[in-house]
Amino acid sequence: MIIAFIMAKVESTKSRAILDAVRNLEQVEEAYLIYGAYDLLIKCVFKTPEALSSFVVNELRKVDGVRDTITNVCATCE
Repeated sequence: MIIAFIMAKVESTKSRAILDAVRNLEQVEEAYLIYGAYDLLIKCVFKTPEALSSFVVNELRKVDGVRDTITNVCATCE
């Protein structure tokens, strides 16, 4: 199991709609609007590294208004 916390920069005028769209993605367990260098914090769980990569490239980055992402993978899953 791979747990990832993904941070995303989004268009500020669409932040609430983007949050709702991200929360509706199947792999997303939790998602929050945050303050700081990034706008969203997203927790996801994947079975393989390939599934994580596919999600970021083919789903998350295609949500209208998502401009940039950074992915942080947990070192432990306890």
